[in-house]
Amino acid sequence: MSRDYHRIFNDRVGDCVRIRCHDGKVYHGYIDHCDQRNVYMRPLCNDDGPDRGVFFFFGAALITIGLASIAAFSFSPFFW
Repeated sequence: MSRDYHRIFNDRVGDCVRIRCHDGKVYHGYIDHCDQRNVYMRPLCNDDGPDRGVFFFFGAALITIGLASIAAFSFSPFFW
């Protein structure tokens, strides 16, 4: 399954994605890149609600998600 995720995420670099992990955490962001073990995302939201672009101007840290921890994902132009 991780090989499938690796191929899918590499084909969709730059796309908006919502990822739900087995531990129940949900992440929203743009795919920055993907290696054999992890997908790296630029976040869309912080804990205070929808981001207003601040992360993108100041170069926020990437979110790293292990491919084996992904329970589900979906692609969309944006999430609210």
